Amino acid sequence: MSDYQLIVIGAGPGGYVAALKAAKLGMKTAVVENRDVGGTCLNRGCIPTKTLLHTSELFREAREGEKFGVSAQGASVDFAAAHRRKAEVTEKLRSGIEGLFKQKKVDLLRGTGTILAPGQVSVEGQTYTADKILIATGSIPSRPPIPGLEHAITSDELLESQDKVYGSLVIIGGGVIGMEFASIYSALGCEVTVLEAMDRILPNMDREICQNLSMILKKRGVKIFPGAMVTSVEQREDGMRVVRYTLKEQPGEAGGEAVLCAIGRRPNTQG
Repeated sequence: MSDYQLIVIGAGPGGYVAALKAAKLGMKTAVVENRDVGGTCLNRGCIPTKTLLHTSELFREAREGEKFGVSAQGASVDFAAAHRRKAEVTEKLRSGIEGLFKQKKVDLLRGTGTILAPGQVSVEGQTYTADKILIATGSIPSRPPIPGLEHAITSDELLESQDKVYGSLVIIGGGVIGMEFASIYSALGCEVTVLEAMDRILPNMDREICQNLSMILKKRGVKIFPGAMVTSVEQREDGMRVVRYTLKEQPGEAGGEAVLCAIGRRPNTQG
């Protein structure tokens, strides 16, 4: 007899919802997770970015409040405190998911799950058997083979606790991830440059949305270069990063204290 009727590898939105559903249907279920429950969305994506976005929008509105008759002189942002609040929000939601696991009698196996054979999963050296295995390992930031891209950071790293806002940031990729960070950092006073290979930002969304967001962000000082193909990233001796690109067959470059690689995500299936 197997240890479990179902083992789910990955406790993100796909995995933990499936595990709870299986338990509700009467299956003896376990979930394997090597990071925090809740996956990318809760810990390194939607929830933390929306939390920081709320902070940045409050700050922007405070600075622009005079036209509404509200004066907030000397308004400033404690970025470390904003990150602490972000951590509190995600921790509260994580504890809620773990509470549901206990309530529904779903076992949480902490560690990396490796499928050894049909119906066999190894977690930190211990082998568990299951009638069924569900792979719900999600995605990780994509890093295309661009020379010098090791000098860029990913969205995961940019969401880690920081004490200060970068003075300047170059974002490679104008999709939803890149544009969220462009909105957050520009509202906090950072000089933001966006390089997007396609002919417009948010290429998978309605053109009207893209045009409106482009106008809003350009008014806020964000430099957006659609059609820019990045060729390399360099780190100068003074610590600044330089991103070289071609636009309409003409070479160009953009510099910043940091470079965010937001070109998309790929399946997290290694191991």
